[in-house]
Amino acid sequence: MDKFTVKLKQDSDAIKQFIQHDLPLRIGKKGVDLFAENFQKEGFQNGGLQKWKEVKRRLDPRIKDARSSRKILSGNTADLGRSLRYIPELAKVMWYSDVSYAEAHNEGTTTAGRSRNVTIPQRKFIGDSRELEAIIKQEMDKFMNNLFK
Repeated sequence: MDKFTVKLKQDSDAIKQFIQHDLPLRIGKKGVDLFAENFQKEGFQNGGLQKWKEVKRRLDPRIKDARSSRKILSGNTADLGRSLRYIPELAKVMWYSDVSYAEAHNEGTTTAGRSRNVTIPQRKFIGDSRELEAIIKQEMDKFMNNLFK
């Protein structure tokens, strides 16, 4: 084999390794960081910030304690924002929250309550977005630039 063929094979193997294993690890953490920012910014970043619907407790003038200024979706413990995780898989990443009520807030829902229906508005905090795509592209560009120096 000539040098060009050997180099092409090495580069091909490196690209395969990167896409299947290294990239999911790199963007997994960066995705978690991006989604955690959504809690601080109180909205979902997708081509700009899409603000979440305001919560009633902050609009009620009778509420004077910490609840009146606490961030949306923070609750008393901020468990939801701290529950963001990722699983790097072969050529992909799965982001998730391990708290039971995460999907209800991320997707929005109407559920039967004690004697009435309760509507939880969608306050998306995790999912595909233009900002996440930009992170992926940036990591791929960085790798390719290093590969072909």
